Amino acid sequence: MRVYIPATVGQLREVASGAWEPVSAFAVTDRMLEIAPDMDPDEAAEEVIHVAAMESALRLESPLRVVVAVDHPRSDIVALPGAHPAAVSLAGRVRQDTVVCLFVDEPEAEPDVAGALIDDEAALDRLVGRDLLWYDVSEIDAIALV
Repeated sequence: MRVYIPATVGQLREVASGAWEPVSAFAVTDRMLEIAPDMDPDEAAEEVIHVAAMESALRLESPLRVVVAVDHPRSDIVALPGAHPAAVSLAGRVRQDTVVCLFVDEPEAEPDVAGALIDDEAALDRLVGRDLLWYDVSEIDAIALV
């Protein structure tokens, strides 16, 4: 199952090593699709990426939003009742060969991430309007140096 995991730039070395053990992620869950039945799968995935990106912004050690897309075994994913409809928990490590791609803010987004964290509504509006950049898994090391 495709899951979108909020991360920090500092965690990307763990991702690359296969030693990363995140406990939470977001996915296009049945519950999410029930709430938004008019949303097609691509729109639902875009929404889930956005939710994961905002969760990433809440992790203070990262100046940029980072989302790692992973194909994780469905048997190791559990929906989290009472949380966001796309919230899931993960069991086990994320193997490097299951990482599909990364979504990362462009460096110019850093002031907006910082502003959003201190409730600057203008910065939050700009951040919501920003698209994350797509990166191939082969680019993890280059992103980790940012």
